[in-house]
Amino acid sequence: MNKIDPRLIFVMRVLLGIVFLIASYGKILEPEQFSREISNYHFIPFGLENFVAIVLPWIELCIGFGLIFGVMINGSALISGTLLIMFNLLVIQAMIRGFNIECGCGLKEGEMIGWQKLAENFTLLLISFIVFKQKKRIFEIFPKSPLSDEP
Repeated sequence: MNKIDPRLIFVMRVLLGIVFLIASYGKILEPEQFSREISNYHFIPFGLENFVAIVLPWIELCIGFGLIFGVMINGSALISGTLLIMFNLLVIQAMIRGFNIECGCGLKEGEMIGWQKLAENFTLLLISFIVFKQKKRIFEIFPKSPLSDEP
């Protein structure tokens, strides 16, 4: 995994961070709309949509800043990958159940769930994985200590 140029990893990291910043922006400004979009999936128990709609965008914002500015990159990449897996599972279950709903991702207004959304999320998941596995990094503020890499 260390054969990829660290500059390319940096560009991938910044682009992933920008995606998470953009995704969080509209959700932070309009949590009630995001809550409605969450409830359209019919997955989260009634009443928890509001909590998720308030907390999740701030997590996405922290991930975005962490990836862009090189703060705790491993944690940001790990959490972003976990969120992307959860997003994909939500989209898949909605597709199986025949829902024709907006994704609620905050990236494109009115974007519906479907195969294109899954491909987009899996691409971002791959980028998260590559960033997470990369050992040699540039522009990192809080790098992982050498002791944490020992078996």
